[in-house]
Amino acid sequence: MSSTFMGLEIGRRGLLSHQQALHVTGHNISNAENRDYSRQRVIISSADPLYLPALNRSNTPGNVGQGASVSTVERIRDEFIDDRMVVETNVMGFWETRNNFVRQIEQVYNEPSDNSLRSRLDQLWQSWEELSRYPEQRATREVVREKASNLSNEVRSVYRQLYDLQMNANSQVNARVNEVNMYARSIRDLNERIVKSEALGDNPNDLRDRRDALIEKLSQIVNVSVGRSDRDEVMVYIAGENLVQGEVFRPLKAVADPDNHGFSRVVWEDTGTGLTLQGGSLTGLIDARDNILRQNINDMNSFAINLADLTNEVHRDGFGRRGETNNDFFRMIRIGDNVDGNHDLNNDGVADVTAIYKVAGNNSIDASAAIGIRGTISFITNDEREATVEIDYGPNDTVQSVIRKINDARAGVVAYLNHNNQLSLKATVARDNDNKNFMIRHMEDSGQFLVGLTGVLRQSGAAGAFDYRRVNDIVKFLPDREHITIAPQYNPASYMAVSEAIERDVDRIAAARGRDIGGTGDVNTSNGVGDGTNALRIARTRQQNAMVDTNSTFNEFYNSLIARIGTQGQQAKDRVANQETLVTNLKNLRESVSGINLDEEMSNMVMFQHGYNAAARVVSMFDKMLETVIRMGA
Repeated sequence: MSSTFMGLEIGRRGLLSHQQALHVTGHNISNAENRDYSRQRVIISSADPLYLPALNRSNTPGNVGQGASVSTVERIRDEFIDDRMVVETNVMGFWETRNNFVRQIEQVYNEPSDNSLRSRLDQLWQSWEELSRYPEQRATREVVREKASNLSNEVRSVYRQLYDLQMNANSQVNARVNEVNMYARSIRDLNERIVKSEALGDNPNDLRDRRDALIEKLSQIVNVSVGRSDRDEVMVYIAGENLVQGEVFRPLKAVADPDNHGFSRVVWEDTGTGLTLQGGSLTGLIDARDNILRQNINDMNSFAINLADLTNEVHRDGFGRRGETNNDFFRMIRIGDNVDGNHDLNNDGVADVTAIYKVAGNNSIDASAAIGIRGTISFITNDEREATVEIDYGPNDTVQSVIRKINDARAGVVAYLNHNNQLSLKATVARDNDNKNFMIRHMEDSGQFLVGLTGVLRQSGAAGAFDYRRVNDIVKFLPDREHITIAPQYNPASYMAVSEAIERDVDRIAAARGRDIGGTGDVNTSNGVGDGTNALRIARTRQQNAMVDTNSTFNEFYNSLIARIGTQGQQAKDRVANQETLVTNLKNLRESVSGINLDEEMSNMVMFQHGYNAAARVVSMFDKMLETVIRMGA
């Protein structure tokens, strides 16, 4: 039989349930502008009935209700949408970072502009052409020096800004690693608090919201995934490896990589092994630093060293106003002081390589004539593999066809005929280690193409092969040192400048060509102050495929560089726009599930208010009934 006070208990429970519902509604309204908050909902359940089915129950009507109670306060959240947000936010973080750096690179080049590097280069070519027409005027020489200085300053400026961007990207890598550790540590702490709350029977919805918000912020930096298979702990992975597992946190660490100019490499702190990064702003920073910026810096280095070397190559054969010859126009700084090219590559204090940038044969040759000989030229690639590349030639080949075969092999060595119709071979940018830029790695010929025909190597076969991994191997080339160029100091774009001799005295600019007086076999006498033939030869370098590794002129090379960065910028911009649309749609979808609708909450508040008032009326009514019963007893 039910108690006399049962009605009061039912009313009390109704009051408490609706009061709790009003509290939750107020909590929802208070967090209406909190983007990390998920709407909460009170689940009101009926209390257990008075009598349950049993053989010993009283012979009275059973299953008499005892009111309602709040069973839980649930969080309205769709984990599928959350997982999609993690993935797409990660992709957007990568493209936003890439777009940011590409846009800054575009600003460095400042194209199109009257003060850009391309404009400076055009002005230099024009000044050489002007000098070829008026070589006797000192003013035209002053203009050449000034335009060359302006171009050199612009090259150095572009290099410095690109290098500063690279250093900035590296600093941001360190900062992102610290952010990952901070977010992961906070997730670990929240996991601990959530588990404790759940153990006490609580439902820590607000703590879960904070954890999900941190995971989303973390996904913008690194490629994380979330494991929820274990109800007692949430796990956060980076490429399948645990970053956070319940209350355990594995920190990351940024360590200097000696093989990458001391730039930071991201590893697990406990094992020292590297991470597999596939997205997020951290991957974007590393990609910008090690790929995009490195490529642009090396392109500027290649531009600078080729322009300086080819200009000097022609300039050395010309004569100044007073008959000076064999002078460089641009400054060239060798990789070391050793005249034989011996260099300490691994920085252990002992020379371990022979660093040669370019070698030209002693013989002037006809590029179109059949060579009439057979053999195999061998190089090794300028990447991590250092694989052997063999180039066969036969009697029907011409010098020009062999040159094409060498350049098509992409072995890190390119060939061309210089202004004296001599075969020249020079190294390109390394694909494995920047410290090996512009170093010929191996050169061997089983026949006579590089030996007797062109006069590059002293001897055929393995015994006469040049290999940079041996010191003093410069002796494998024919002894004319004027035809051998030692590898330049690292980053030639950083120190490109007009030579000191030309800066001091413009009369040293070799505008004139010469002639052989006395039958010595060497050009030893200038054609005179009025001759501008050599200046014209330098100016014509503009039309030559001087950047032979890309088969392009200097202007074409620079234009392709600008076109590439423009294409990369447009691609990044489009991907960012696409990702923003996708993420916005996912946020709107999540908002439709988890967001706060103030109209709905106001409606709920009125409903719960009426429920509370009705429950109060029930209590009041039972109070009056009990009062009547009590008075009857009196």
